[in-house]
Amino acid sequence: MDNVATQQVYKKPFTKKIYPYLFILPFALLVVVFFILPAIATIAMSFTDLNASMKPKFVGLTNFTRIFDDYNLSQILLNTVIFAVISLAISLLFALIISIATQYFLKGKVSAVIYRVLWLIPSIIPAVVYVTFWKYVFDPTEEGFINGILLSFGIESDPVSWFTKAAMAIVILATIVSTTSGGMILLSAAINSIPQDLYKAARVDGASEKSVITKIILPTLKWPLMYITISDLIGFVSSYFFIMLLTNGGPMRDTTTLSLYAYQQAFNLKYYGYGAAVSLIVVFISFILTIFFLRLFDFDQMIKPSRIED
Repeated sequence: MDNVATQQVYKKPFTKKIYPYLFILPFALLVVVFFILPAIATIAMSFTDLNASMKPKFVGLTNFTRIFDDYNLSQILLNTVIFAVISLAISLLFALIISIATQYFLKGKVSAVIYRVLWLIPSIIPAVVYVTFWKYVFDPTEEGFINGILLSFGIESDPVSWFTKAAMAIVILATIVSTTSGGMILLSAAINSIPQDLYKAARVDGASEKSVITKIILPTLKWPLMYITISDLIGFVSSYFFIMLLTNGGPMRDTTTLSLYAYQQAFNLKYYGYGAAVSLIVVFISFILTIFFLRLFDFDQMIKPSRIED
């Protein structure tokens, strides 16, 4: 009996310890199969000359040296910087303005709800439908929405080829409209969590609306702003889907970003090894940007316990 009791005593702590691992095991397997193994395969592939023949040969750092010898690299890097920085700056600013306007100035009003819903629509529309809309708006023929307006009012005598003259601007505009809603939701939730007593106390002290925004609202948004900045910037650097559907990197390579270039090399030209090497450069840039913004937002200080907890 004593032996049975002893076994039960040891058995309970063991099962307690193993339960958490059993719960996370399915998700851990998914991560390994769909993220870790493909990442390892991509790294291995980048050191080979794998192409359409599917007969890889180890070439060492040849693919990486080829990247820096590529005459397209300077333009592609510049396109990536322009696309990522402008898209991030404007979408973040819009998300911040919309969140403050609807959760502070118009809080509780129907107009605020309608306005937020309108901004959510682009993010829930299927990508193909969304891109088709922008292609219609900037169609280079008389049937295009903007060209139709310009021609009907006599502003232009001939249809404007928008995708030739302003391709990058169109790509950035389409990206901003579709991504602003994500930041808006997070920032709105953060503003909504601010206790109303803080606003009342500020009004009693005679604080202006500007002071309320700068002293109460913006400090509360530091965590979500950091997350949105890092996640959106990495998303823009690694983004290629909208660009591929809208312009396919054209005209020439005016809208080709590093991620789209990696896709084209791997899946259009079948240079899988070289495409994998370019994609690793994208990963490296994203990692550097993450470290930079963690330092910029002073992440170490943000995770320290507050003085009240001490």
